[in-house]
Amino acid sequence: MDPVPRTCTEISTNDQTTPAQDRASRPLSDFRSEPAYVLLGDPGAGKSTAFQAECEELGEEAELVSARDFLTFDVNHRPEWQGRTIFIDGLDEIRAGQPDARTPLDCIRYKLDCLDRPRIRISCREADWLGANDQKQLEKVSPNSRVKVLRLDPLTESDIDHILKAESTIADVHEFKEQARSRNLDGLLINPQTLGLLTETVAKEGIWPESRLETFEKACRHSARDSNPEHRISKRQSTPTLDQTLDAASRLCAIQLISGAVGYSLDLDGADEDYLFPDAWDGGSPMFWHQALSTKLFKADTGRSGRFTPVHRHVAEFLAARHLAQLIRDGLPASRVVSLIIGEDGAVVSEFRGLSAWLAAHCQNVRSDLIERDPIGVGLYGDIRNFTANEKHQLLKSLNREVDYVSFHAEVFAALASSEMETTLHDLLTDPCRDRDHQVVIDFLLGI
Repeated sequence: MDPVPRTCTEISTNDQTTPAQDRASRPLSDFRSEPAYVLLGDPGAGKSTAFQAECEELGEEAELVSARDFLTFDVNHRPEWQGRTIFIDGLDEIRAGQPDARTPLDCIRYKLDCLDRPRIRISCREADWLGANDQKQLEKVSPNSRVKVLRLDPLTESDIDHILKAESTIADVHEFKEQARSRNLDGLLINPQTLGLLTETVAKEGIWPESRLETFEKACRHSARDSNPEHRISKRQSTPTLDQTLDAASRLCAIQLISGAVGYSLDLDGADEDYLFPDAWDGGSPMFWHQALSTKLFKADTGRSGRFTPVHRHVAEFLAARHLAQLIRDGLPASRVVSLIIGEDGAVVSEFRGLSAWLAAHCQNVRSDLIERDPIGVGLYGDIRNFTANEKHQLLKSLNREVDYVSFHAEVFAALASSEMETTLHDLLTDPCRDRDHQVVIDFLLGI
């Protein structure tokens, strides 16, 4: 997909309720002179791509490193980190599975202090950023004792047009967007990853998916196919079927996410707690695991051969939830699955919000429970289109408690404005209440 220059909006962690229209959007490049900033965004929003582009623009003055590598390697053995602007990508990924989400950032702060407090940029999923507390702690190792917090903006209309025009398979950009919007798929257009999945799915099948869930399912099925015809012919007698490959990939993703591992190693000697060796498990043939890891659903680790990670965390969350939903349908108590992704307070642990959202989309047995535990995550990261009227009503009621936040993402919740919700929406819109909280709710409703 052709990258586009991205814009962002500076936010105050002390006042995140300022209306979206009152916040100025600026090119990310405008912040190159800043000593320190954090870039927040949803899954697939393009944080890593934006960092790559910024780092390339700065050339030898900057170094891009994953958060995991930054914590793993000794700063004394990394001369390329000295005296440069350090782009640390993926704070959220190293928070996954940690009993205390503050620990990884503390480790990053220690390394930055050892490097004599260089200029820094850190990317993180917004759901995994701990707001004012994280900002305050990071300011202690900032070159000027200040850290700006930026939210990566959704793709603009011109961004979408630019990306679609670069796709040789899209003959009419305007018609493509109209087709997406007529199916309430607006939310897929404004996210680079989901836009890519949508264009790929439509191009390969010539048929429009009807929902976000269907888009991911079809895109994953395409990615699970062996695209090399010679490979398919030579392995026809032994290769697992497409469904077996996709099921194996789904199980791999579920184990990887819940265990907190990075990925998988096909070499037993190269396996460790970060890179698991799949052949050691029961429940499937080694052939299935190897076939799944060789598909486009996984990518090879550039640091060491024989190691693989999911192509993107959001795709891994979709597949993992797909596997867990099947286990529940096969008889595994839903409560046991939910217990894996919630904390002591009963809320969904932040690093599992994407997994939880897709589980709610895949499995009606746990949907009501997960809506109550994390209504924002269920709407932002999954698919609510096929929810029943009662489930949509429950979601809207639960969202009212935190509508300040979701007002920035009204497009994603557009499925709440469906015919079966008419009575509920009418009652809210005609309510004579005029206090500030109700006005925020009305603003959100008008948005969807």
